[in-house]
Amino acid sequence: MSALKTRLALVTLGLLVAAQSHAAGFAAPTSVVGLSEAGATVADGGSVSSFADNPADMVFFPGTRVGLDILAMRPAYKVDNSNVTYDASSNLQILPNLFVTHRFNDLPLAVGLGITSPFNTNSTWPAGTFPTQSLPLKNDLRIIDVNPGVAYLLLPNLSVGVGLDYYQTLSATFGPNSGNGGGVGGNVGLFYTTERFNAGLSYRSAASISSGGGSIDLPSRVQAGVRYRFTPRFATELDVDWNDWSNAQLPGYGSLGWKSAMAYRIGLSYHLNQDLEFRGGLAHEGSPTSGSSMQAAIPTASSNLASLGVGVGLGPWHYDLGVSYAISGNTSSYNQKFPGTYKASALNFGAAISRDF
Repeated sequence: MSALKTRLALVTLGLLVAAQSHAAGFAAPTSVVGLSEAGATVADGGSVSSFADNPADMVFFPGTRVGLDILAMRPAYKVDNSNVTYDASSNLQILPNLFVTHRFNDLPLAVGLGITSPFNTNSTWPAGTFPTQSLPLKNDLRIIDVNPGVAYLLLPNLSVGVGLDYYQTLSATFGPNSGNGGGVGGNVGLFYTTERFNAGLSYRSAASISSGGGSIDLPSRVQAGVRYRFTPRFATELDVDWNDWSNAQLPGYGSLGWKSAMAYRIGLSYHLNQDLEFRGGLAHEGSPTSGSSMQAAIPTASSNLASLGVGVGLGPWHYDLGVSYAISGNTSSYNQKFPGTYKASALNFGAAISRDF
């Protein structure tokens, strides 16, 4: 009975925190397993790439784990302006992510390092798309996050993790404004696990990057999730997350005038056998924009997302494949600089390889 009460309390805590709640904007997925389960992995902990969502879980896995995830993104944007439809061209974006964790044998302690590509956008609107635009309008942002972290086992089933985020732009071009720079943030997580139940909670702080073309301000983020294993083979996870985009800024655009946004995610995983796992997920991602704050840089709208994936284990090696597709409805903009009715979609896919030592 006490175990049941503990589970119910943690579920309630997760949902209450979630009710505040990564959505839309210019955030990008950072792992193939996460991509496969629609981002519902803050309470998973099974793959080394979960370090990007919650640094606390790595202390439950002995030895050293190393993983390389390669994700690819292709967003598509279009706007109907004065009864003429314009399509923004975009390049295929390749986003590598590297993870290493190590649990000490004689200490309730683990250390880890993640190098990820958490923020990204790429689009070029043709000349004449917007009233004051006589030249093509290019928007290109690539940011990497170098994230060292440490996790400590507070109780046999409960851990805490903390980390540092150093952000560096690889590309930051918005119209005539361009320049690179760096900034610092931090993150903290909690992870609770039993034989059938996991709960995860993580917070990542806001950060500001000073680049030659102007300030890039990144949002803070809260993720909360519960994962339940109905059988040893089948598990499902419910996550709710929240991004505070109210401080978001980009060079050339200044303050985006956005608001906080919530996302609701459900992920499923099924182990056909010890070496083969199938995954899937659904998500609804809210938009941080309103009609008056729609921006040509990232014309983000509320969207629905579906995902699929597979994992194959061969001894100490593990291989993962995943794909997701998100599509938004029509969203009208009343921003005088960027008027029109927008529609967006995004195809993401990836492959990963990892090894336990």
